[in-house]
This record gives sequence, C-alpha cells and structure tokens, in this order.
Amino acid sequence: MRRLILLAVVIAAGCGRAAPYEKPLTPVLVADLQRQSLDLPLRYSAAIEPGTRVDMAFRVGGYVTSIATIDGRPIQDGDRVTAGMVLASVRPADYDAKVTQARSQLAEAMSARDAAAAAVARADALFASKSLTKPEVDQAHSTLAAIDARIAGAKALVGEAELAQGDTSLRAPLSGVLLKRLVEVGTLVGPGSPGFVVADTRTVKVVVGVPDTLLATFPAGATETVRTDALPDRRFQGRVTKVSPTADPRSRLFEIEITLPNGDGALKPGMVAAVQVDRAGQRATSPTEAVVIPLSAVVRPPGETEGYAVYIVRQQGDVSTAELRRVRLGVLLGNDITVVDGLTGSERLIVQGATIVTHGERVNPTR
Repeated sequence: MRRLILLAVVIAAGCGRAAPYEKPLTPVLVADLQRQSLDLPLRYSAAIEPGTRVDMAFRVGGYVTSIATIDGRPIQDGDRVTAGMVLASVRPADYDAKVTQARSQLAEAMSARDAAAAAVARADALFASKSLTKPEVDQAHSTLAAIDARIAGAKALVGEAELAQGDTSLRAPLSGVLLKRLVEVGTLVGPGSPGFVVADTRTVKVVVGVPDTLLATFPAGATETVRTDALPDRRFQGRVTKVSPTADPRSRLFEIEITLPNGDGALKPGMVAAVQVDRAGQRATSPTEAVVIPLSAVVRPPGETEGYAVYIVRQQGDVSTAELRRVRLGVLLGNDITVVDGLTGSERLIVQGATIVTHGERVNPTR
C-alpha cells in the first residue's frame, strides 16, 4: 500500500512539472547570392539636402495669434518665403505692458535726476560761499550718483522689454523654401518651441560615404557628377566642399560632401541621388566577376578581433539554422563588397539580423 501511495505522488509531481521553455525563432532577412560583373562603375547613394537649413524657434512664449498668409491661405510646406517676412506672431499684449512699465520707471528716474542735479548745483554754490559743510555736499553728489545708477538700470529694462516685444514676431532669417510648419493659430508656445523649418535650396548638397581606398580621389574642389532617378535625363555637376577627417566607426566610411547649384529648383530636398564613380585602378587586380554582398551582412567571428564572416541559412527539411561562414573580402562597390573566398554564390545569405544570431541557431528566414 505504501508503494502505491509513493508511486501516485511521483506521478502527480511529474504531471505538475512545467514544459521546458523554447526560445522563439529569431527572424532574419535573407537574400539569394549571385555572381555579378565588376565592370560597372561604382554608385554611391545619398539623399539630397538643402544647402542651408534653419530650424526656427520662438524666443518668447505665449499664444500664436497669427500666421503669415499667401494668396489668402496660411503658408504651407513648400511655399517660398523672403528674408524678414513675419511667419508667425505671439500675443503681444503682455509684452506691451512690460515695455510701458519699464518706460514709466525710466521717466520717473529721469525726473528724480533733474531734482537731484538741481540740489547738487545749490549745494556746490553754498559750499563755495562756506554756507554748507563738505559732508552735506558729498551727500547731494551721492544721491545724484544713485539716481544715475537707477537710470542705467531702467534703460536696460526698457531695452530688454522692447527686445522681447520685438521677438513676439518670428521672422524668416533668409529667403528660401518653407520645409515644415509646426504651429497653428492658438498654439501655446514657450521660449525655444520650434515653429518653422526654412531652407535655402539655391544650392543643395549630397553626402556620401566612401572607403579609404577612394578617399584620395575626392580632393576638396574636385568636380563630381550626380544623378537622380527623379530626373533620369539630367546630369548635375557639383564640387567636393567637405571631406570628413575621420571615418564613421560603424561603417568605416568617410563622408564626402558635394555641393551642387540648384538655381532652377529642380533638385528637391529628400530626393535620392547617386554619385557615379569610375576610378581607374580600383579593380585592376580584381577578377571581372565575383560574389557581391551588402556590407550589413559582414560581421566579426565571435570572440575574434580579426577576420570577417557572414551567416548563411542552412535548410534541413522544415528546420532553418544559421551557419557561420568565414570569408575573405575584396573591394568595396558602393554599399556592397566583393567576396574573394568563402562563398560560392549559391548560398542564402542573412543580410539583416546577422549581429543577433549564433552558429547553429534556429532562425525564421524571410525575404
């Protein structure tokens, strides 16, 4: 009987045991590899940015009482503005009252000074005729000096109040295009609240990242050709206006800024531009065909500080696992890089998620 009871307890304990935890499959983005020709020129993509951009903010707080209008409607994103144009105004009543109060204090101090100056003149005359003592004369001069100090403080307050009164109107600092309006009539703003974004697009710039092997071919002042898919029939000539002295720690690329004239406004901020580079000798020692992979797929082997690797997806029935594959890299091709050894071109490569998987881990691949 005792054995039956013990057996029942063991069975009950086993039934109450929680099921082992199973880690969810890690989602990864994969792409089929292929070999491609290296005879095409290099292309670096970037977004077009305005030559000058100003984020405008209110210097004083209050309720927005008016917004500039064009053709009877409030200004909107894309409208042109001129330098000095009042884009929005904050209710000025409170600031008008402060100006009136400061000016009243200044007038009071100026009136007191007239009386003190007259007292000093009388004291000096009486002292000259020996009808007044030196301490009494000094007291008159001290009173006048104190009033002069009050006047200086009152003038400062008037200037500060008038400055705040003028800042109730938010004016465009340059002529250009309104990129964004962030307020409406009735919005309560405080000092530093953003109001508008204005840009001068008569010149635009493109910033691209290039490897150190191409850095010497982009000297400041060099002419480069820029294209955009939005205007496929046009070529835009620009000059290199800035070369970053250091590489981005994550991508290991150097930023090159190319400035382009845009007098006709054809190039819009946000358009995608492509800088085409055909550098002699870039692939002189490289094969004419190779496996090309995105830089985002390249990782360091775990626990190592040298060498590079990628993760491919190994399929066994319905089970997909990540497999670490050491590779030897070749030359950079824009945002991609060639693989000299380690891949055949028939693998499925993890292009996003390579930094969060481990060798042998089950994954959920998507395209």
